[in-house]
Amino acid sequence: MLLAVCLLAALRHAAGAGALTLDETFAQALVRSEVVATQSELIRQAEERYRQASGALYPTLSGIATYTWQDRGALNPTISPTRQPNARLTANQPLFRGFREFAAVRQSQALVDAQGDDYQNARVLLFKDVAQNFYDVLAIEQDLINLDEQIGLNREREQELQERVRIGRSRIGETLTVQSTISTLRAQVEQRKAELSAAREAFAFLSGLPASTPLHDSESIPAELDAIDTYLQRLALRPDVQAAQRRLTAAEENIAVVRGEHLPSLDLSANRYLERAGNLENVDWDVQLALTVPLYAGGITEARRREAVSQRTQAELALSQARRQAEQEIRAAYQNAHLDRSQLDALGKATEAAKKNYAAQQRDYRLGLVTNLDVLQAMNAYQENERALDRAQYAAKLNWLRLEAAAVRRPASTAGAAP
Repeated sequence: MLLAVCLLAALRHAAGAGALTLDETFAQALVRSEVVATQSELIRQAEERYRQASGALYPTLSGIATYTWQDRGALNPTISPTRQPNARLTANQPLFRGFREFAAVRQSQALVDAQGDDYQNARVLLFKDVAQNFYDVLAIEQDLINLDEQIGLNREREQELQERVRIGRSRIGETLTVQSTISTLRAQVEQRKAELSAAREAFAFLSGLPASTPLHDSESIPAELDAIDTYLQRLALRPDVQAAQRRLTAAEENIAVVRGEHLPSLDLSANRYLERAGNLENVDWDVQLALTVPLYAGGITEARRREAVSQRTQAELALSQARRQAEQEIRAAYQNAHLDRSQLDALGKATEAAKKNYAAQQRDYRLGLVTNLDVLQAMNAYQENERALDRAQYAAKLNWLRLEAAAVRRPASTAGAAP
């Protein structure tokens, strides 16, 4: 066990080759994450839909060839021959479609931007998962080191008591009490090892790296937090809020798309004939201007408009919910980060006081002024405070990073542009 803990200590303080910082671990996780990769593909799909919508503004050119066989009953075979080959080039240009094609382009662009925001939000969520796992691993490794130190102190205590029992200055029950404490601590070590194994497997899953990869904590917490309004002002920059806003814009443009179906449409088409038969054989081209006025479609268009209005209302509600959830997350993260400072200060003072008390109890015990139980209680109180302080320090860093992520300040160490 001592060898394993020594290895953990080496890994904890490793800042050389092979030890990964949080940003480096996050960069590895970005490469590995299927969720982020899926968002990249969704962006590409949205971009192609935008190109499809834009294509409706441009003319189309088609080559058409037909060959018609006709019954011989025609009165004039010259005008309407029984065999009619036809080959032509046809060009069509939409001139007016109730402006719905322009609204469709704007709608598609808004959805492309929303997918880009979803990509950024996926990165933020991944960063939170990586940070949680990163500090879970470090906290457990540090706790194993602390437990080993606590066991070492108890074993020193056990050896001292055994010597005192031998010369008749202590009772055997005092030794048994220390041995019981050591057994309890060893059981905690085994439990924490199991937790470390699970955390390391989660690390391997997130990063795609070996589970034994050493980690190095390079993060630092600022001495003071900015005012909460500073963080709330960044609420509109959050990718989840921006995505909801862009989807609302797309829903509004969809209403314009459907409304345009009530308006007339005007199209220009032209044909260049390569081969014809019959009395139009010598006509090489024609141009047509077609005006279409929608009169009645069984109420389908109006139903689609009402559906689009309902979808806009749904998008408004989604935006409102995204904003409220984002504000709540920032406020909760700020409160946690603020309270962490008070907790760290209190735990630091408690640990220092417990350390001094333990030293005093040791001196008094050698003078016969206190019992062995008093020394054990002081020692365990000191060690438990030290363990709690280490756990609180990692928790404080994690809560600080959550606040930074909630306020769109992290992740910022890797390229953030959507593909």
